[in-house]
Amino acid sequence: MKNISISGGGQGNLAAYLFMPESDCRYVLIVCHGFRGAKENSGRIFSFAPRVNKLGLGVLAFDFSGSGASDGDFANMSLSSQVSDLRRAIDYIDSNYNQQVILLGRSFGGSTVLAAAGDDNEKVAGCIFWSTPVKLYETFTDIVEAFTCLKAGEKLEIKDEFDSFSLKSSFVEDFARHNMEKYLQKIAPYPVLVIHGAADEVVDPANALYIYENTQHTELHIISGADHRFTGHIEEREDLTLNWLKRTLLIRK
Repeated sequence: MKNISISGGGQGNLAAYLFMPESDCRYVLIVCHGFRGAKENSGRIFSFAPRVNKLGLGVLAFDFSGSGASDGDFANMSLSSQVSDLRRAIDYIDSNYNQQVILLGRSFGGSTVLAAAGDDNEKVAGCIFWSTPVKLYETFTDIVEAFTCLKAGEKLEIKDEFDSFSLKSSFVEDFARHNMEKYLQKIAPYPVLVIHGAADEVVDPANALYIYENTQHTELHIISGADHRFTGHIEEREDLTLNWLKRTLLIRK
């Protein structure tokens, strides 16, 4: 594993881990963390990435701007800013390794994968969505409603189970710039894997069905009893992902 920094041309640097296989690399899996998450994924990346490496794939896990060890202020984050970060990560792999990428996004990281994937047809070989929202206003209802009380540009102070954080109104305003249905049309030709918990208390499983119904080559797994974090079902989610990679993409190379 290498600790790397992806420069941003004035946008700040992105902190990342790069795991490369000992043998020839066939693709690089870029892992996008969720809202308020980080590249470590609560430490799971250190066991998951070596399993991916054994398949002959590299793994790049990075922190979005304002999260983890990356530069920036979380209050400024938006779907558009995360799409820009992901494109920088894709370009990094393209420039340094000349490899196609497979994009894996957890929760809001999956929303980012969807929004970014359609613009990189030649670089992206497939998409994986874990617990991903496509119905953004419905998923972030509490935040959307809170911002109706604020003036444009003001910050909202939010407290969750971990600590308090700030967001600017631009987070919600940015949703209108993204047509998730059109993004699904763009990625429809890709191999797509969707895994969602039937007991997800944050992102309605209807989002997973929506992705499945609006793409063409999609494998869908709704896991009974699994919550948003897949508590008690993490290995099952990882096993499904690795098996899908072997059956769907690795037979092509």
